[in-house]
Amino acid sequence: MLALTLIPLSAIVITFCTKNKDLKEPCKYTYEYSATTVCPSLDHKYLFSLEKCSDGYRCYIERIPSFRGRSTSNYQYHTYVESSSKRHYVCWTGKVKYFEQAKTLCRNWANATQKFIDTGVPAPGFER
Repeated sequence: MLALTLIPLSAIVITFCTKNKDLKEPCKYTYEYSATTVCPSLDHKYLFSLEKCSDGYRCYIERIPSFRGRSTSNYQYHTYVESSSKRHYVCWTGKVKYFEQAKTLCRNWANATQKFIDTGVPAPGFER
């Protein structure tokens, strides 16, 4: 009997979720983040464009603070460059399937990059 009452309820939930566009994850989103820093008086703002692609999200880097003389090689601060557009995006080998995962990746990457900018020492996991 309980199963019969759950069927209509689940049908309503599924219909609502597929019809309500606000519940779907965005295809393109601009995300601004202020990284953790030991020098709060200096620039530490990052801007990302989170874009949905065939296998998940890609986190393009639209704005990054000055490196203040530190190395800006892609190898050093972990970015890839898209060959067609020459846009930089966060170096990550795993799949970023969900929007919230993309935001978390951006925050973690920005904090690690900011640590490198502030101290010259790569964050753990960023050493090569």
